[in-house]
Amino acid sequence: MTEVSLVWLKVFCSYSHNDEYLKDELAKHLTMLERQGVISTWHDRKIPAGREWDQQINENLNTVSL
Repeated sequence: MTEVSLVWLKVFCSYSHNDEYLKDELAKHLTMLERQGVISTWHDRKIPAGREWDQQINENLNTVSL
């Protein structure tokens, strides 16, 4: 039996809030890959309340694969 090795990728979603519906549509298509542990996604709506948004964006942007 062959062992399959998956590459884990962190995906940063950059979008205009006017186009949030497109980001949501993309998220639907990426759901299966997230569930399988192949990717994780990040976007600015995941910034916790009270955190500095620019710092959070920079931290996540500096650690993404795609």
